[in-house]
Amino acid sequence: MSYIVHPRLSGLERVCWSIVVLLSLCICISAIVIGHQKWIEKPMIVSFSAKPIPVWKLPFPAITICPQTRIDVNMFNITEVFLRARANGTLSQVERRKLRALSHVCSSVIRSTSDYYGANGTGGQADTGGQPDSEQVVEQLVRMSLSRDELFASCMWSFNFRPCEALWTRKVTENGICYSFNMLASEELYTEDQAFREREVNPDVRKHGWHSLHASKMRSTGWTMENGYTLKEDLLSYPRRTASGGFKGGAIVLMKMHQKNREYICSGALQGYKVTIHPPDEFPRLSEYHIRIPPLQAASLIVKPRLLTTQKNLHRFPYTKRQCYFSDEKKLRFFRVYNEQNCEFECLTNYTLLACGCVTFAMPRENTTRVCGAHEKRCYKRSVIRLMELDQLSVYTGQEMCDCLPACTTIKYDVELSNDWLNLDAMQKAMIKREKELEGLEPMLLYVYFKDNKFLYIERVEYMNFSGELANFGGILALLSGMSLTSIAEILYYILVRPLALWLKVQYTKAVCPATPPGVRHSSANSLQLVRPWIP
Repeated sequence: MSYIVHPRLSGLERVCWSIVVLLSLCICISAIVIGHQKWIEKPMIVSFSAKPIPVWKLPFPAITICPQTRIDVNMFNITEVFLRARANGTLSQVERRKLRALSHVCSSVIRSTSDYYGANGTGGQADTGGQPDSEQVVEQLVRMSLSRDELFASCMWSFNFRPCEALWTRKVTENGICYSFNMLASEELYTEDQAFREREVNPDVRKHGWHSLHASKMRSTGWTMENGYTLKEDLLSYPRRTASGGFKGGAIVLMKMHQKNREYICSGALQGYKVTIHPPDEFPRLSEYHIRIPPLQAASLIVKPRLLTTQKNLHRFPYTKRQCYFSDEKKLRFFRVYNEQNCEFECLTNYTLLACGCVTFAMPRENTTRVCGAHEKRCYKRSVIRLMELDQLSVYTGQEMCDCLPACTTIKYDVELSNDWLNLDAMQKAMIKREKELEGLEPMLLYVYFKDNKFLYIERVEYMNFSGELANFGGILALLSGMSLTSIAEILYYILVRPLALWLKVQYTKAVCPATPPGVRHSSANSLQLVRPWIP
């Protein structure tokens, strides 16, 4: 600043230094504004954690297995009934009702024609009293499906044999009747008005009751996705967690399927199982993602979790900037737990109800909501396609159809698949005594385990706090204008404090000293005494 006001410098030099100072100040102010605007618009960044997290702090993934063979031939021979329907259409009302229920889960070979409704073609009113929703699709599928004992041969967890009924519970998905391991119970996943769904899929609870170790009776011991396990919980807590990665810390299941139950009318050309890995608090949607495992194979699913967390201090920012929801920020109508998958499924449910006046059997619903009949399956498929189109259009219109942002704490499981064939015939021939129980069986062996003992996770952290903003401000000032906080204080002093002090001095002088007549002069000593009376 001295170069600008120095009396010995020429006018040109003063102008040049003035331009340099103004240019530096402009660049400085611009850099500060840009940095502050970036902090306002994007208050967080995503970074890797400094320390890895052990696997025992994470829940073991939930596993859902859906057999493609959905029907016990002793309960309903779909091949014989379907061919007879195509030949002459002589079906009983019970057979038509079962075909209507199977049309919800079977391949496109099963179509909603008059074969399943009789000559009038009305959704089962001939035998259900005019109430298509009273066909009870879930109960029909449960009665026709293979029982747990016919599907599971042996089960292990953490290298210990366990009863399969203590590990695997029956669930209803879009694929039909499936079995899940380490998934939250229905009363913890759904809201209270969905209690009837558990009675539909597990009717044996009402008939016989089950002991507390049954898989459907398992309840969470305090775990939530956002807060994790509490300090009081041990390794026996639920959802289950493992002490180590590798083969010995995982889940093993031996599935069995008899050749007599194999059919191609409902299952189609692809036989075997659909398997999906998902978080314990997430509804499994095998129509979105699954792994196919054929019979007579041993498959290893090697899991690597991807954990994304969010610092609690980011809660003060709106979700539009975070692009995620904390657990207390958004509630769902049918699910107790918010996550992106549950939100999207509920959105699809609401849109299907709006477009078709009904929902599919696997969708959450009120007890009075009508379940779509077999003849309304096309309406549901159109709803799925239309919702996808609206979601794509939202990029241009800015109007979100579902507004399903991810949860602020999420776990995704990356899976590596390794498989090999089981040569059951060769093993039978090598046995001294041939086991008759193995004849006609088509087993499938599944291993699921973590890849490592520790994993790095990703965390949303605040991009810049107040101290960081202050450091950024001071660094820019020092670099571009040579200023510091002391310099700013000095500028404020000369702009505000010193003029105020001089003004007060003048006012004080006027108040103390009387008006001086013209031609009368006071000595400098007297003037000093009047202005500063406290100085001797």
